[in-house]
Amino acid sequence: MTQISYGLFSELLLVRIHGRAEAYLEASSAERLALVAACRSEATVPDLAQRILSRTIYAQASSRIGPLRELLQNALDASPAGARIDVRSTEDGREISVTDQGRGMTRTELLTDLLVPFRSGKAGELDAIGEHGIGFFSALEIAPWIEVVTATASGGHRLLVAPLGAGPRHEDFSWTLLPLPRPSPTPSPPAGDHAARRAITARAPAPPRRPATGTSVRLSLAQPISRPALAAEIAAAAGLVDPAVARIYVDGALVNTARARLRRAADVPLRLPPSGDICGALELFVGRGDGVEPQLTITQKGLTVATRVDPFPGPELGLHRELARAITAAGFGLVAELPLGVPLNKGRSAVAASASAAVEAALVAAFERFILRDALYDRELLRAVDHRLSSVLDRLVHAALLGESITIASAQAADELDPLARTPTVAAPEQVIRFAGGLLDAPLFRSIVVDAGQRPPGAPPAPLGQLHWRGAALTLRELLQAHRAGVLRPLEGAPFLPSTQARSTARWPLGASSAAPEPTAGAPGARPGELVYLALDEPLALAFWRRLATEGAAAQHAQPAAAAPPRPPGAAPCPMPRTSRDVLLKTAADVAGVRAAAAAMTIIERLDAAISESADLPTSPIWAHQDLYGPDEMAHTDGSGISVNLASARVRALLTAVLLRDDAVAFTALTDLLLHEKTHVSLASYVPRPMAEHGTSFYRRKDWMRRRLLAAIASGAVVDPIRWLAVARRGLVSSALPAPEELSRAFQAAAAAA
Repeated sequence: MTQISYGLFSELLLVRIHGRAEAYLEASSAERLALVAACRSEATVPDLAQRILSRTIYAQASSRIGPLRELLQNALDASPAGARIDVRSTEDGREISVTDQGRGMTRTELLTDLLVPFRSGKAGELDAIGEHGIGFFSALEIAPWIEVVTATASGGHRLLVAPLGAGPRHEDFSWTLLPLPRPSPTPSPPAGDHAARRAITARAPAPPRRPATGTSVRLSLAQPISRPALAAEIAAAAGLVDPAVARIYVDGALVNTARARLRRAADVPLRLPPSGDICGALELFVGRGDGVEPQLTITQKGLTVATRVDPFPGPELGLHRELARAITAAGFGLVAELPLGVPLNKGRSAVAASASAAVEAALVAAFERFILRDALYDRELLRAVDHRLSSVLDRLVHAALLGESITIASAQAADELDPLARTPTVAAPEQVIRFAGGLLDAPLFRSIVVDAGQRPPGAPPAPLGQLHWRGAALTLRELLQAHRAGVLRPLEGAPFLPSTQARSTARWPLGASSAAPEPTAGAPGARPGELVYLALDEPLALAFWRRLATEGAAAQHAQPAAAAPPRPPGAAPCPMPRTSRDVLLKTAADVAGVRAAAAAMTIIERLDAAISESADLPTSPIWAHQDLYGPDEMAHTDGSGISVNLASARVRALLTAVLLRDDAVAFTALTDLLLHEKTHVSLASYVPRPMAEHGTSFYRRKDWMRRRLLAAIASGAVVDPIRWLAVARRGLVSSALPAPEELSRAFQAAAAAA
């Protein structure tokens, strides 16, 4: 084979397309020119090779991180486990290099694989990430001049790449391949001549020695990069790589240290279409600290594929999204590690379309397993997200107390992702109800069940010394049943239980703190004649007990003014499309309570006007809906307006209290709810939606808008909107809001008539 030392990228690709690559590599210089000319004359599109190269080089990466990730990926694929990978830069930031201690590349691999797009020498390697054969080309976008020095056990080569034509975009690239000579050995003095040996050592330092194997890629950047910026970009691309796979250094500092702050929380087998074969398991990690961003990061072999501030978009995953927000808002990060069998797009910035649905389903299942089997028993995580997680579960408790249908039984159904396991919904889509059912049936609450023994009806209670008790990890559903039966008590009110006269069947003693509890076999909840004492030393238990106390007080206060009887268990959903006040009055004019709903929307409009005027914002359209946005009580839609869920029990109670009288507490709560949604709207107008959700900047802006509203009211610049309550109530016969079922029927009839 002739030792080719110079050529063009387009020539290598052209002869590859025409099936003459081997002849090209073996030909002389004159013969190569003739081969290239013949291929061009046969081509339907003469510049096809140049077009392919241009699209391959300039259409992969949207930032500098992409090419750096590709070079690190090549180094990872070539290196043994635990090897060192060095990324170094010059002081002026014009040059960076990526060096590995891998197996190196032969001359044939350089010419037939590295320099030809869509050719990869790693196709049959199970542990390799590369699959498209185009990663090296992405580096040419940020560094048109590249030097590759590579050594194998049998030899070494130096490859020089330079652009042709004015650019960027450059019309083509040339390559020059040179053999890498081995360093000449140091002359050895005669045996036993120690003086001569010392003289040789002192006279000149040892010449540089080529490493046994490895590859170094040196990039001459089109735009310089500072060393801190380089370290940040390498950490963003490879900071989650397990050090057991490779240790990555940037200018001498180890950057992939974040994996030590993560722990595996769940894993789910992943089946890829169309065969349905398992390609591996999606692993979900959780942790916080340096290098772990409070978001969902999708990785493959530790290299970042994509990041999501909002891991679960869409109304069908509302409960998942709120739980994930509670966890990330407390500073925890979620990392989803994809198996190597999952294909990615050419830029490696997303999962390939053919596998995206399977990956999304596995991600949802892994998150549910994490919540149901891990997060709810993790004291550190619960302490950190106490108030946020409690506010999410509060809605679930409220729905259960009202008797709304949450009947999917278990986490097992969620684990299997059974599409046939469906339940009619009330105020949320099916996926939310299924997951909520798993939360209701998770044994979260440490309790003591006290039994005085079997007694006939009307018999006096057993003496205190004869009490029997057992420890149990009860579910939320079982506690609610005990609450309804009137047998639920706080633990501090439990009778004294002598250890010699009481028996315990607890599998999870009250002193345990870390292990997940298992339900006591054969003893679900409380049986007749038993009392349940709930331990209140855990955040969820305390929040649950407070919720019960609040619910009891609210029920006694609001019952006389209830707009409609509670929706019975198993009731069908009551959907109503998003609609304005005028359409509501026109479509459902004959439904009792529609005038009160219109008056409530007028009050909300006045509130929005006051907030908008004080914060120099445009007013937002106010709509009403039922059960269209999952459990959301109010919904903002891409910054265009605010919609009120008239099927939400809490919104109904709040609006009824405001319509009944000048209730300052209820009006303040309504104002806070609207301020919350108005903050979403204002941020969505100039910030991408994922950045407009519940983060530090969100709550800063909400607090700023609250202070602006109070200052405007105090100065008289804005009329206090509570004064509009009397105006809105004029002509109202009743403050009762329309029943959700009646509204739903009215809009269904209008749609059928149309």
